[in-house]
Amino acid sequence: MASGQTSSLLIDNVQKILSVYVPNYNHDTLNKLLTLMGVKSHGTITFSDNKSHQADFIRIPNDAPVMHVQEFLNRHWFDEPPSLVISITGGAKEYNMKPRLLRAFRRGLLKVARTTGAWIITGGMNTGIMKLVGEIVQINPDRFRPIPLIGIATWGCVSGRQDLDVHGSNVQYAKSRSNTKGEAPLEPNHTKFIFVDDGSEKKYGREIAFRAKLEQAISGGFFSSKATTNSLNQYASLCGTSSLRPENSGPVPVVLLVVEGGPNTVRTVKEAVVENNIPAVFLEGTGRCCDLFAKAFRLYNEYRTKIEPDDEAPSNIDPNILTKRYDELKIRLREELKEELGAISNSNERPSTADIGTRSIDRTDYFELVYECIHTRRNFLNVISLSSRQSVEPDIDLVILQALLNATSGIGGCKTNMQRKREQLHLALEWNRVDIARNYIMRNEADWNIDLNDLFLLALVRNQTAFVELFLEHDFSLTDLFRDVDKLLTLYNYEKKETGGLIQSSHDALRTLYKERIQPLIGDFFEVDTALAQKDSTLNPESKNEIDDEISGCCGRRRYHSPPGTNHRDSVHSEVN
Repeated sequence: MASGQTSSLLIDNVQKILSVYVPNYNHDTLNKLLTLMGVKSHGTITFSDNKSHQADFIRIPNDAPVMHVQEFLNRHWFDEPPSLVISITGGAKEYNMKPRLLRAFRRGLLKVARTTGAWIITGGMNTGIMKLVGEIVQINPDRFRPIPLIGIATWGCVSGRQDLDVHGSNVQYAKSRSNTKGEAPLEPNHTKFIFVDDGSEKKYGREIAFRAKLEQAISGGFFSSKATTNSLNQYASLCGTSSLRPENSGPVPVVLLVVEGGPNTVRTVKEAVVENNIPAVFLEGTGRCCDLFAKAFRLYNEYRTKIEPDDEAPSNIDPNILTKRYDELKIRLREELKEELGAISNSNERPSTADIGTRSIDRTDYFELVYECIHTRRNFLNVISLSSRQSVEPDIDLVILQALLNATSGIGGCKTNMQRKREQLHLALEWNRVDIARNYIMRNEADWNIDLNDLFLLALVRNQTAFVELFLEHDFSLTDLFRDVDKLLTLYNYEKKETGGLIQSSHDALRTLYKERIQPLIGDFFEVDTALAQKDSTLNPESKNEIDDEISGCCGRRRYHSPPGTNHRDSVHSEVN
């Protein structure tokens, strides 16, 4: 038997064993959750053009409780919550991206998904940008770490849906060859599908409202000041796992990635950005919705600097004059965007609310939707140019992550720069992206003159070596951090070995730790009794200061209030404020 077949059989057998013995797969719990969600059908799909891949699916009513669906995702479909969710939206029609732009998009999406462990959410159909994303995920070189790709689609628009009306069975899904209006086949590289069934047939867009609610529930108001602060304060519980993601289902940053798109996409962006506080990234040069937002964003910022110069505080300008200036800006902006707005309004994209066959006139004022996004959530909008005229391909993964950092800068107006730096560094730790921390967040020596010992401990617990090195480069002292013996022992409480139990139950934990864990590795390198005796000795102030001076000299005590040092800059990156 070939090695590939042997591996496949082993994986199948392991999954069967897990489904019986692992608590996360407890059938009673699963059945209860399926009932709470009102699941109408569920099972797995094997695709005819990708037989090595199986995708799980559930079919739920459009009013299914999103909190139960979120629980189902975290407990049964995935081992743990993600550190980031990338929601991709755009045109549903066939879309051919220019080769150079496709290369940049493919490289950036794969990199951000692989390095952060992100979930990717699309509409799940084998058309437009959804098909393109599926093809990109398929070429992921790391077969041992598949990228979670979740498709959320309207049940009544799925080709061959009658075959998916099962309860726990596997379905052999053949790609439909028919061009039935109002239907499309499923994209075969998605790993999970959520079908939203509102009883309609061949009416696109009926999943949009549920998808927005689910993404809002996952984000948990991450970019509100309260939610972000709470997320950061959870570091102690995060230290309880070696995973890069928390075991609880706390707030998770969500970013909307927009490629091309029509009128439905404009509505989706407005709901995500204005109503759900989810930042958006637009790929300028891909057409329609993206080009509309990119031009509007650029012109708004250009006109705004003439209304509110950077050196003039808004409070110094008469409110009536300021209102008049913005009214004039709005009129001018609408005039400048006539062509781009026409491309949206005259689009023959399938409307999300109108019935097929009753072609009602779309009277939506798309300019108002765009303007509200730009005027009220400027920090949540990010544009990356994919112009073929550029000599250097953009790093899309950096833009996506920077968009989230920009959003933290725009929340909680009373936040200090120190608080924002801590929150942004915490995000970089969650994504395990030391390059983001070094080049975009902690770029000056002054940025390090705050108490970050909790995040240093977090990096140590998770074995994030690159981050530990970064902290040590900036004089973080291991001696200072572990003056509290409990913190030192924390690092050894994750190994499920007998020595871990011995350490926890021992009356002299440090001595036990040395004998059981350290001495076998280094031998009799030093006199441990002498070293441990210092811990129990009572020091007078003079002798304590002398020892502290020695420790500071050899271990690098952290100086929180030292004057700003040299500006450590890498290339020409701009700092995130």
